[in-house]
Amino acid sequence: MALMQELYSTPASRLDSFVAQWLQPHREWKEEVLDAVRTVEEFLRQEHFQGKRGLDQDVRVLKVVKVGSFGNGTVLRSTREVELVAFLSCFHSFQEAAKHHKDVLRLIWKTMWQSQDLLDLGLEDLRMEQRVPDALVFTIQTRGTAEPITVTIVPAYRALGPSLPNSQPPPEVYVSLIKACGGPGNFCPSFSELQRNFVKHRPTKLKSLLRLVKHWYQQYVKARSPRANLPPLYALELLTIYAWEMGTEEDENFMLDEGFTTVMDLLLEYEVICIYWTKYYTLHNAIIEDCVRKQLKKERPIILDPADPTLNVAEGYRWDIVAQRASQCLKQDCCYDNRENPISSWNVKGTRHPLDSGAEGLPRFQPHREPL
Repeated sequence: MALMQELYSTPASRLDSFVAQWLQPHREWKEEVLDAVRTVEEFLRQEHFQGKRGLDQDVRVLKVVKVGSFGNGTVLRSTREVELVAFLSCFHSFQEAAKHHKDVLRLIWKTMWQSQDLLDLGLEDLRMEQRVPDALVFTIQTRGTAEPITVTIVPAYRALGPSLPNSQPPPEVYVSLIKACGGPGNFCPSFSELQRNFVKHRPTKLKSLLRLVKHWYQQYVKARSPRANLPPLYALELLTIYAWEMGTEEDENFMLDEGFTTVMDLLLEYEVICIYWTKYYTLHNAIIEDCVRKQLKKERPIILDPADPTLNVAEGYRWDIVAQRASQCLKQDCCYDNRENPISSWNVKGTRHPLDSGAEGLPRFQPHREPL
């Protein structure tokens, strides 16, 4: 197998080819992974878990949703991590989901070891991991090449109901979320379909930009600072989508190199980033508006989850490290035209007209690069 070409030695004019040649997954490989994961999904759908200690006696999975890169259509080649959210019949509120979350994980964990189909896929390393919220993590293997795949399962309350969420949910859903007073991100899995759809239904060219940014982040940031508390990939995805929306007015035809350098330039200005969307929640409800206002008054960077106004996906991470790596990236071939002129960035503000008066007067975003 040929070694992957270095992004930093790829001319800006060749970034489209770089994505197609090195980052776009092969259909056969992707289907092989998804075929193995379907066995896990079928196990969850068909199994009836025996409840106890306050749970319903017959715990059923109402729906399984693929989230993350495999769910939203931005998976990188050879990615072997698949995330599943399982909506359960025993959760009737956010409070119940919080109270019985660990109990349900134990029920699923116990039953998985009894599934011959999963054992045939080489089920191993099954463990409960402390996350937000906690999750079951294990490995299985594809039937063809026996490559290990890491699968994550998170149980959740089906707050959005049985219909596929394609539009704005009723405000009452978010009011109940806010009143549940869970920690930031604790109830995000309930809105995973909205998170997935926010990315999934974007143009193909934007997904190429997302793959490029994610590859850069994994290879040149996370791989070089493995112990640092770095932002989740989801935060980089949202920042990239914002840059495209603001920089091109959602044009499907744009220059990949300009989009990439715009994201890098925005990362340099992380201390003024303040981004939110109102696609799924309305600000015409007083409780929701108050929640969003309080969020926007917090320390930047702020990137509110478009599906969950209680969660700032940018909060508490080492953005300074990301900015340092972005500064280095902007000096590489991938951000230069023939190593002479830097690729121009789109005209994008680092903030989307914050609601709170304390954010008025934030400086307009300007790139800080000089020709080499």
